[in-house]
Amino acid sequence: MNTTTKPRSRGKRMLILSGWLLLAAAVVGGIVYGPEVYGLLRLSNEVDKISDNNARLNGPWPRASDSCIYCHGFEGNAVTQVYPRLAGQKEAYLRNQLKAFASGERSDPTMTPFALSLTEHEFESMVTHFSQMTPLQNTSFHADAARVARGEALAKTKNCAACHGQQLEGKDAYPRLAGQGYDYLVDQLTNFKTGKRHEATGAMAAMAGPLSQQDIEDLAQFIASR
Repeated sequence: MNTTTKPRSRGKRMLILSGWLLLAAAVVGGIVYGPEVYGLLRLSNEVDKISDNNARLNGPWPRASDSCIYCHGFEGNAVTQVYPRLAGQKEAYLRNQLKAFASGERSDPTMTPFALSLTEHEFESMVTHFSQMTPLQNTSFHADAARVARGEALAKTKNCAACHGQQLEGKDAYPRLAGQGYDYLVDQLTNFKTGKRHEATGAMAAMAGPLSQQDIEDLAQFIASR
């Protein structure tokens, strides 16, 4: 009798001990990793909420606009100063520029093939999507006060507000300039000055033509800081 009950008792004790050890490990793991696990769960829930909200507004993921995040930032608010900010840009301007890239009027190794790849639905969805996004202030740019002042004077002299709005917020087919990336602004003003970039009215070439390099940089400082 004893030879049969002892192994069973020992096995039962080992099972109970194992159970307590697993429970203790779970408690310790919860204490050590609990905040991280909780944080990941919260993050997952937030991502799901964002995904659901975007799906209601712009259709299910993946969307054509998602491929723009790397250069143009989340919701079109680029952090880098190199690429343009698309958030809050006017629909007519966005439509015209995508057409210009697709037709070859504007050429870019990334944007040209991208514009050509869009279906008509994707094209219009992208235009609508970015025009509805809220433009945020360009906080990653640190302006020089003296250069901003010179740039503001130049903007008034050149009457930039006539086409781009009193706050440079853009209007009709003219783009929003306020808060654009500094390096992007310098490049585009330089392109208009040299003739590398064109626009139908010729107003930008006439405006940028007489500008010195310092003028261009001062204007960019002012506009990027808006």
